[in-house]
Amino acid sequence: MNDARPRSAHRVIFIDLARAIAVILMVAGHTSSALLATSYQSGRWFEIWTFQRGLTSALFLLLAGFAFSIATTRHWATHLTLSPQVLKRAQRFAMFVVLGYALHLPTRPIWKLAGVTEPQWRALFAVDVLQLIGVTLLIVQALVLISRSRRVFMGVSFGVAVAIVSASPYMWRMDWTRVVPLPLAAYLSPGTGSLFPLFPWVAYVLIGAATGQVYARWGAANMGTFARWGMLLPGALILGLASTVMWGIPSDVALRTGSCFLVMGCIALLSQRISQLPRAFGAVAQESLVVYFVHLCVVYGSVWNPGLSQFYGHQMSLPVTLIFVAGVVIPMIALAVYWNRLKHARPGAARWVSVAAGVVLGGLLLWPDVRP
Repeated sequence: MNDARPRSAHRVIFIDLARAIAVILMVAGHTSSALLATSYQSGRWFEIWTFQRGLTSALFLLLAGFAFSIATTRHWATHLTLSPQVLKRAQRFAMFVVLGYALHLPTRPIWKLAGVTEPQWRALFAVDVLQLIGVTLLIVQALVLISRSRRVFMGVSFGVAVAIVSASPYMWRMDWTRVVPLPLAAYLSPGTGSLFPLFPWVAYVLIGAATGQVYARWGAANMGTFARWGMLLPGALILGLASTVMWGIPSDVALRTGSCFLVMGCIALLSQRISQLPRAFGAVAQESLVVYFVHLCVVYGSVWNPGLSQFYGHQMSLPVTLIFVAGVVIPMIALAVYWNRLKHARPGAARWVSVAAGVVLGGLLLWPDVRP
């Protein structure tokens, strides 16, 4: 009994710290990418920064699968049938997809969509992180229903991830718009403008889900052992494999996966030295959807509002860009802390705020856009 609380505390610290770091890096990356002048976008440091941005996306997706797996393990039996918990989860994942498409809406009122151009249709159906996570977590939930046991689920998740990565070069060479409708083709390759098609990005979520099962079996009881043998060593081996015998998309996925494992291993070791994580980290980790949606509206704009990129896109010097990054990251952290506190202290009020926000955003889609 005396050891259970520290182990549980370190588990929560590890997961929340890793997810919070990924979210903050993603917000900072989007802001700097949108505002930094093109004259700065060259050279070795820019190449390193570009790799870090891609690594952040992979880490964000891997941790989404990891957190899903841990949460599912705690109540595994309730996820083996179409229980109310599973249906509620599926509804939440579907909402990710809806919000992702809403961010890409090109015009309002919504009935004007009938008159948009083909490039606007492609932009609307382009798959971004929210659609990717929503669809992938629905797939992973289906794998839980099919697999039944945690061991089978772990193996199937790894196996499907490898198959997805292996098939990605072929999928990218196909013009899927000749085979399936545009909304479906956008999930299969980047050919229609998708930044995060299922091939190969779904593999990161699946690898995270499988790794979460490894962690659930013995990592929570011994964080140091999990960090060294479950993260650091596999990460180094995967990086070695990527640099020697692999090529193209598989090599890129292996490079990012190995790097993510090394980052997660270091965070796991660090979490052992932290007795209590500041509340802001837990709030950012738990409210990543809110932070992601709002910061995209702030940085890139949406059908509801103009964003920073519309006013200052690729015009800022490095020092000014860093100021803007802080000016976005800090309010997003504050938003996460406030919303998380409201959800826990006054869940009824939080529910009404969610409903009101949904009504307002939905209602605005029925009104003409009067922005200059």
